[in-house]
Amino acid sequence: MTYADLMAVIGGWLLPGSLICIMASMGLSLTADDFRQVFRNKRALIFGVCSMLIVPPLIGLTLALTVAPTSALAVGFVLLATTPGGMLSNLFTDMAKGDLALSMSMTLLLSMIYILVIPFYAHFALMHFMGVQADVNVPLASFFWDIFSITVLPAGTGFLIRALRPDFALWFKRYLKNAATIVLFTSFGFILFDQATVLRQNLGALFWITVVLNVTMVLVVMTIVRFAGFTRRENIAIGIEHLMRQEGTAIFIAVSIVGNNEMSLPMIMNTPVALVVVLVFVAIARRTARRDAATAVAT
Repeated sequence: MTYADLMAVIGGWLLPGSLICIMASMGLSLTADDFRQVFRNKRALIFGVCSMLIVPPLIGLTLALTVAPTSALAVGFVLLATTPGGMLSNLFTDMAKGDLALSMSMTLLLSMIYILVIPFYAHFALMHFMGVQADVNVPLASFFWDIFSITVLPAGTGFLIRALRPDFALWFKRYLKNAATIVLFTSFGFILFDQATVLRQNLGALFWITVVLNVTMVLVVMTIVRFAGFTRRENIAIGIEHLMRQEGTAIFIAVSIVGNNEMSLPMIMNTPVALVVVLVFVAIARRTARRDAATAVAT
């Protein structure tokens, strides 16, 4: 097998296959009550969803237009900024003593909305940034099917299995997700190796743009929610949802649908950067919660 064949296997089989397994494992974790949670906290939920659909795309597009080093990386930052929150946001919300039900509701609803809006975001970014410089021919209709088949279908299958065979679902999802995650991050490693030259040339810019993207997002959102009258727990859930993203799906669009490995570098760079930012956020939130609890006891 040649190197080109290996990259073709990664982009055509390993990357989408690992994402299908991850989405299926998410479906194995869902119950009908999780969907009912969506409607139990409407005001904070509507705000969080609308914020995710407006604030990150605006910030990502601004950075892509002004400081992205290349056209492909500009598209990558748009794809990164328009991805929904990832399941890890639920874990970190719980760690930070935030509103877990709200976090799960936002993740679930945004994942469903994502399939409807991301083809338009991606198609616009490709046409704007690369339409003149490259032969980009990715029909809008195919975007819908490719993303639907990699997200909704496996998640729906997992949900159905959970409803019919709950014991098997709970046993199987751990092994499925662990194996898929290993394959996914192995694919990331090969993509990084393939794009080593571009990465060396733009490492500083990639790092600082992803830092600015994450810090700006959380500062803007937390400033807004401060005046919206939500509880501290709701504020934490909304803030973390803006930090932990589904980079894997955006990488699938860049590598498997568009066929441009360079485009995936912002998402790969964002994984460790966002993790550090969210850990700082969680530490601050937990310290604030302890301080508020001590103040309440003292009074």
